[in-house]
Amino acid sequence: MESVYLCCLFYALIGLGKTYENVALNKPAWQQYPYSGRLWGADRAVDGRYTDLSAAGGQCVISSNNDQTAEWRVDLGEVLSIHHIFIQYRTENIVWDATNPFSGDFLGYSVYVSNSTNKDNGVLCFEDTNYNRFIMPNPTNITCITQGRYVIYYNNRTNPPYPDLYSISANNDLCEVEVYGCPTPGYYGEDCSLPCPQNCQKGHCHIVNGTCLGCVDGYRGTTCNEQCLNQTYGTECQQMCGNCNNEEPCNPVNGSCLNGCDRGWYGEKCNLVCPEGWYGSSCRGECSINCGVPYRCDRVTGQCEGGCQVGWKGIKCDSQCGDGKFGQNCSSLCGHCHDKEQCHYINGTCFHGCDDGYQGSDCTQEFKSASGDHASTFQSSTTLYVFVTIIVLSVLLNVVLVIRQLRKSMCTCLQQKTKENVDKHFDESIINSEKTNPVYDQEYHNAAYQELGELSKESQYDKLS
Repeated sequence: MESVYLCCLFYALIGLGKTYENVALNKPAWQQYPYSGRLWGADRAVDGRYTDLSAAGGQCVISSNNDQTAEWRVDLGEVLSIHHIFIQYRTENIVWDATNPFSGDFLGYSVYVSNSTNKDNGVLCFEDTNYNRFIMPNPTNITCITQGRYVIYYNNRTNPPYPDLYSISANNDLCEVEVYGCPTPGYYGEDCSLPCPQNCQKGHCHIVNGTCLGCVDGYRGTTCNEQCLNQTYGTECQQMCGNCNNEEPCNPVNGSCLNGCDRGWYGEKCNLVCPEGWYGSSCRGECSINCGVPYRCDRVTGQCEGGCQVGWKGIKCDSQCGDGKFGQNCSSLCGHCHDKEQCHYINGTCFHGCDDGYQGSDCTQEFKSASGDHASTFQSSTTLYVFVTIIVLSVLLNVVLVIRQLRKSMCTCLQQKTKENVDKHFDESIINSEKTNPVYDQEYHNAAYQELGELSKESQYDKLS
């Protein structure tokens, strides 16, 4: 009765399999430890033949003996949607029960579906942890609704002790492995005629109900028809957007910001802080050299660190002092520059001179008006000229007086000397005359006095006085 039940179950599973196609048929296969020298290669498990379940029948894979691990796999050629996997184990055409010598080999096996030859990167479809020789089904059908390229059978005897009736070594004596699913990617349903939703990841969906087994970047939901919202993007909308301009949502697929970055951020996804010396939206603004600390400012607002350099103002220190001010923080007032023009923004110098009444480079020194100054200057100059003239005239007068006095002294001396000479001459003449001519020479005497009179006349220098 039990054998009848198992047979009915077997054909029921086979009937279920007919709703899908065996996508493993005659596909390339591989096994870890082949039995040397015999035609029991890995491809025997996908040749579609399993009427003879013995080694002699040549329809089964047989691995080498006494190995601690056993692995076999089939390559479907591409990633396909899978519904279930059928496995027929070697029986040597003996009734499959606890007495069958191969039932212990089958215990503890696992089945994986993977996109690579590494089973650990795939999906574990089944792992035997409960079977024993009395209840181990053979054949068996494993439902595994997934997608993948490689179907991998694995068994091991590497972690003893094992339950009773387990074989000592690991084997993969498989007579047939059939993988049922859709032969063309992107379709589902019993006859694989329904297209998967367009945003399913790689076009793969649940082979029964068409729900996506993953969404393309930027979408979510069971059929991947919901675009990422709430500042999310990427696979299953699990990544957060960066700091897009004006808090706009990012590209739901790659996270890029369509209209640039918010202030203080840059990068394709606006997730990088502005480097030192830059600020603003997408970090396009350069901090001013006129900052108190040159090229150092707030990355968001551009406000300078340490205030501004002398002569500059504004939070970004981008405006020269104006409105009659200059210096540090533009806190100093310009002087009285000509026509109220703006002074030099750093040192306060007036470019075109000062207003009337002021002087100095910054026109802050007050003095009298221009007309008063000219009058004062003229008056001072006149006084100086008068004073100098008086001094010069006084000196000249003194010189004249001195010269006159000297000449008077010289004339006096000369007159005295002349008189003496005349007197002497006169006396001698008289004497000589008396000697030679006792008669007085009146004419000569008068001439002598006339000469004396001429000498006693006023000199021209006396007339100057």
